[in-house]
Amino acid sequence: MHDLGFISNCLTGRFVDKLRVAHDAGYNTMEVACWPKGNQKQCDLDADNYTTFNVFNIKFLLKQYNMKISTLAYYDNMLEHDSTKRKQNLQHLRNVINLASELGVPYVATYIGQDLSLSLEDNFVQYQQIFSRLLKYAEENNVTVLIENCPMPTWNNGLPATISYSPEFWNRMFELLPNKNYGLNLDVSHLYWLHIDVLKAIEDYSNRIYSIHVKDVTLKQNNEGRYGIYGKALDRNNPKDFGYYQPTLPGYGDIKWEKVMCKLDEVGFDGPFQVEYKNSNGYGRIVSTEKGLKLSADYLKCILENRSKIGSDSTKLKRVVNL
Repeated sequence: MHDLGFISNCLTGRFVDKLRVAHDAGYNTMEVACWPKGNQKQCDLDADNYTTFNVFNIKFLLKQYNMKISTLAYYDNMLEHDSTKRKQNLQHLRNVINLASELGVPYVATYIGQDLSLSLEDNFVQYQQIFSRLLKYAEENNVTVLIENCPMPTWNNGLPATISYSPEFWNRMFELLPNKNYGLNLDVSHLYWLHIDVLKAIEDYSNRIYSIHVKDVTLKQNNEGRYGIYGKALDRNNPKDFGYYQPTLPGYGDIKWEKVMCKLDEVGFDGPFQVEYKNSNGYGRIVSTEKGLKLSADYLKCILENRSKIGSDSTKLKRVVNL
């Protein structure tokens, strides 16, 4: 059975309380938010300031709740144009790698990002210089670095702001840096709304997929016909209002997760599934975050436990999980 977790910053409060929620909802692992202290993305574990006692206490709490940490998460722009900010981002990422090593956590997940003042080719020159050193440092600490494939349109007024959101970019990424401790924290939902072939991407990059981000998405075809693939540009209700796609809980959107799971089985994926909970941002139909996490866990477990019977037939899945 695969490890099943969620990204911790969908909840507020103390880390120990999040462990309790995770355990009670049926999860056995977690991707833990490690942004700098004070960041709105949350700092569940402070990678900049910790002691041996802090590490011991974290391990004690994990054992108490029969939980583990699969990934420490810090998603920011590692190719940031502002050199001071870029250095800060990279130093914090190194600190997160240090903490992962102390805790025995195998993965640290981040973005590559993009310097929007440079061409794509020049960005890849920067990328190779920066990430070659970063990956060497991670290897020395027995940590694997994972890249999440979100294009981050909120950074660039609706346009892509990373150089890691599609198989075209992945080719270049891994050609330049074929390190073994380097891979993808694959978010299927971004591939889906970008109209990238999800199953083909899984097949082609199976040896680079270490973890799966699980969230669903609903496409509004009529709106896409109006706004186009770049989405709404004017009169947005919020920075994430691109008009034609809306994130939601797994099972409440358009993605055929039974097909995704079958393909992952075919290619031998054995990593964790981490729910990236989006109802906490006002999407979907479930008001309670804890309830939504429980529903997500139940839905994914049902697929994982019954996929030999279900196969890729979504009709059978709906009968089993009563959606």
